[in-house]
Amino acid sequence: LELGDKPGFMHMINMVFHEAGHVILFWTPQLLCSFGGTLGQLVVPLVIAIAFLVQKDVRFSAGVWMWWFGQSLVDVAPYVNDARASRLILLGGATGTDIEGHDWMYILEKLNMLSMDVKIARVVLASGRVIMVISLLVALFLVFWCYFREEKQQEV
Repeated sequence: LELGDKPGFMHMINMVFHEAGHVILFWTPQLLCSFGGTLGQLVVPLVIAIAFLVQKDVRFSAGVWMWWFGQSLVDVAPYVNDARASRLILLGGATGTDIEGHDWMYILEKLNMLSMDVKIARVVLASGRVIMVISLLVALFLVFWCYFREEKQQEV
């Protein structure tokens, strides 16, 4: 697959929040419950990033958590990309073909967007990468800004 079929180093960490999203939304309609996994792995780092962002002295941490949010998008992209093919090996060891599909196959099928899986996956992947780069740049800027601010305060 173009978008990669090998999970990255954070995949199993993301998977905890992904599965928790399904569990939290098990009582909702099937479409929302299926989307709950992706929501779980995206909402957790995003909410924590926002929590750090509103606090003055820990904004660097917000950049790190926004990087994780972007990385979670990158982690989701191969599964969106695989919606029609259903070849990726899932948590239980089977492929989507073996078990009648996976979350993104179901989601895109219900939304009549299954034929757009690759295009959507590319947007998700690109968005994640852009967020990761911007987050790191912002975090680095904040480190240098704080350093030079402290240097200037010590001169006074």
